[in-house]
Amino acid sequence: MMTAFKALALSVTVLFLSVGSIASKADPVELTVQGNKVEAVINLTGNVSADLTLTFENSVGLTADNIGISAEIIDITDLSILNRLPNLLDVNLLAAFPMLITIEPPSNQGFAFSGLATVDIHTHNLEYLPGTPLRFFKAPLNGQFEDITATMGSGSYRARGTTGKFSQFLIVADLRPVLTVVNTKYNRLSNSLAGFSTQIEPILYNQLSSKLNEVQQLITAQNYTLASNKVDEFSRIIELADPDDIPDVWRSSRDIDNVAGELIAYANTLRFSLRLVN
Repeated sequence: MMTAFKALALSVTVLFLSVGSIASKADPVELTVQGNKVEAVINLTGNVSADLTLTFENSVGLTADNIGISAEIIDITDLSILNRLPNLLDVNLLAAFPMLITIEPPSNQGFAFSGLATVDIHTHNLEYLPGTPLRFFKAPLNGQFEDITATMGSGSYRARGTTGKFSQFLIVADLRPVLTVVNTKYNRLSNSLAGFSTQIEPILYNQLSSKLNEVQQLITAQNYTLASNKVDEFSRIIELADPDDIPDVWRSSRDIDNVAGELIAYANTLRFSLRLVN
């Protein structure tokens, strides 16, 4: 995947480089950029705070000025947000952490990345406990929120998600049965693969489709451990694929799809939920 990304880097007319830069993005978000990593310290009114870290496999033009991170306190009774959740009865906003984070790089700044973007969030406003329903959700601007949780950490709440494009982010309490979530995530991955079919080389597409059929059969058979292993194999097929066979770049002009990144991100969160079943 590096070869295609280097070619993209050479095609970027304006290249923004940042090493160890620090900038304040419209307080209360303070950013530090180092190489392929962005660290954001967020402090909102009411002592609502979080640390956010973005890590890219490879990036071009990454600076504090063009990553486009902002945060705000939301009204947890606001229907314009509640109606974007998958289930109003079982997925709840949190009074203890009413923070909405938006990451939308400006379209004219020449920023791009290949593969996955990993998003880590940490807040002292919430506490991790065994069996916690806390989950990390994302949505496109004005779009529907969905669970992207890939890992969670103990103590004060920590979560990690991955994505192939940028979004808005929330931490919510997801009370849905885990098997409901598994089936939702499987369907999302399967539908996304089908939606990207014309952008994937046919032989590769058939390999991925066949692997997902194996995952579905194992979920139906309630063999969630082996299903999780097959999801790993699905991701590995994409990781080893030639970027000419499956697009793997996101850029701020938003004129191409990061197919590889999006599919692996969906697979990562499906694997997380499959492991929760056990």
